[in-house]
Order: sequence, then C-alpha cells, then structure tokens
Amino acid sequence: MKKIIMVGMGAIGTTFAAQMKDSGLSPLVLSDSARKARYTQEGFTVNGKSYDFEYILPTEKHLTADFIFVAVKYHDLPAIREDLKPFMGAHTVLVSLMNGIDSEEILGETLGREGIVHAYVMQIDAVREGQSVTYSQPGQIVYGRANGQEDEAMTALKSLFNQTIINHLPVNNILERLWFKFLINVGLNQVSAILDAPYGVFQRFDMAYELVKDAMREVIAISRAKGIPLEESVMDDFKEIMDTLDPKAMTSMHQDVRAQRKTEVEMLAGKVIDLGRKYDIPTPVNDTLFKMLKTLEYQYTLNQ
Repeated sequence: MKKIIMVGMGAIGTTFAAQMKDSGLSPLVLSDSARKARYTQEGFTVNGKSYDFEYILPTEKHLTADFIFVAVKYHDLPAIREDLKPFMGAHTVLVSLMNGIDSEEILGETLGREGIVHAYVMQIDAVREGQSVTYSQPGQIVYGRANGQEDEAMTALKSLFNQTIINHLPVNNILERLWFKFLINVGLNQVSAILDAPYGVFQRFDMAYELVKDAMREVIAISRAKGIPLEESVMDDFKEIMDTLDPKAMTSMHQDVRAQRKTEVEMLAGKVIDLGRKYDIPTPVNDTLFKMLKTLEYQYTLNQ
C-alpha cells in the first residue's frame, strides 16, 4: 500500500484525509506530540462520521513517503519544511493544497522541486469546528506540473486519485489556474472575513460581490504584467461556481477570524501589495484590506 502523509488537519486536510480513508487508504497524519495526544483522544468527525487516523511525529523517521499532501496555514509553512525532510525520497510526490501562489516555491526551497505537483482545491464549503468538519460540496483537487508535462509524478498522482472517491482534475495549465484560485481567495476570503459574511451574502447581494470584484481586479492587472492571461470574465465564472455552495458556509479566512486565529493575509493582500510594487501597479483595495485584517488580528489580543 502506498505511504501517504497528510500535513494540516484543518477543514481541507481533514476532508481529504477522510475521503482517502473511505477509499481504503491509510493516510498518516503528521503532527506534533501535543496535537497527536489530542487527536488520538478526541478523534475527528466528518459529516457526522467518526474517523480515527494514525499519527506520526516528525522525529519518528521510519518511512519514505510516496505522497505528501500539505494543507497547513501559510505562517506554519517554513517550519513544516524541516519536519518533512526525513520523509522525502527520490520519488516522493509533494502536493500543496494551500491557498496562494507561492507555497510550492517555499516548499521547493528546502525539499527540492523535482517531486512537486502544483494543485489547488475548488468547489468545497467545508467548515471545521473543533474536531468536527462538515461540508455539502466535497471539493475537487485540480493539479498539474508547472511545465504542463505528463511525467512520472503526474502519472503516480493520477493513479492514486483514481483509487479514491476524491474528485480530481489533471490539467496542463496549472499556473494559470492557480492564479484564478488566487484571485478568488484575494477577493472572497478577505472580504468575507472582514464583513463576517457567509457565501449567501455574496450570492444574493450584488453590492457585496462588487467589493470582491474590486479586490480581484488588482490581481487581474498584476497577472497580465506577469504574462498570466486572466480576463475580467473569470470573476463572473467564479460567481457561477460560488452560487452552488452552501449559503450558510464560510470561507477559510472567515472561519479564522471567527475563531480569532491568525489569518493568511500576508499570503493574499500582502502578496498582491508586494507584486504591485514590483510591477508599479496600484493596489489601493488590497492595501485597505490588509490594514483591516491586521486590525482584526490586533483586536484578538484585546480579548485575551
């Protein structure tokens, strides 16, 4: 049986670990000792079904993984690289399920780029509360090599997914598609977190979605400077996808703010601001969103 490691048991990681388990696979969950103790005692439930996973510590080097899936928060990524080193082999396929456009680059700096298959998750409305995850849409993993080629790593990953119930889509233009997902996160995740608004607000109230589009337009301008052909029509394309999601569900950043967790604003508005400076493109909307989200994070400290 293939050796699979899942890193990060938020809504995304738990959802796909459970789908692997339901498919007869046995993913190992990489965790520190404190989380291992808590996870072992409490377990997880996904849509009401209980799951007991096997947990492994970074210090327990006794295997070389065939596949590693990374679904941690952006600020945890640098430390995770070191934890993953002992499990990497010459043929390990490394897949980031994170938001943003640079997690693969960050992982590759330490772990090498040879086994990285770029990926992102679409069509999911998973929400985690404590050890419980619920969703109405099970998600789709879109994946591909940066060079668009069908090689050994792609073949191996496709073969793995074909053994599971995971909805997956191999593509040959993954970098362009990653920018599409980045555009979504920059717009919807940040605005929803600031407004404390679930999907239904943006599905039903045009003015709310206009705020989302204002942030997205700055990503489109930067993408064109980078040679990534994003058109304004993609904002309407996403609206059609969003309208299929549970109106009461929340984006991951909205969940973070509700739980008073650190957000991934540096990965989203922060990245837009940095790229805007690089390409001399104004980013006033994301400048404002960044300041608002950092202010929300500051307010957590007032409640402690």
